[in-house]
Amino acid sequence: MVNSLVAQTQPNAKKTHFIIHTDNPNDDIAKYEQAIITYGKLDQYRFYNTRRKILFQNSTVWVELYSAKELLDLYGKQISPFTIKDGQKYKEIEFAFTLDGKSIKPQFK
Repeated sequence: MVNSLVAQTQPNAKKTHFIIHTDNPNDDIAKYEQAIITYGKLDQYRFYNTRRKILFQNSTVWVELYSAKELLDLYGKQISPFTIKDGQKYKEIEFAFTLDGKSIKPQFK
């Protein structure tokens, strides 16, 4: 069974930008949500037309980023120049917690 948390980019925002999933019902996915919100620089990992799945190191948790096109269509959000365009090369990454556990840091594979 997969547990999911639909999350927002800002604590009081009503615009969903990513979903956190886990295979372990004991995972504290709110901790993952807060760390992603604190980090906040997701557009550089976002695909233009498709959602992207990014795993967290040493866990059963992953984040599903909405595509830039979805955010444009849903909320009128400008597409970031950092968005990964179709056909553009990109590096595979995983997220890890910072030492204080309050944010994330990308780890290139």
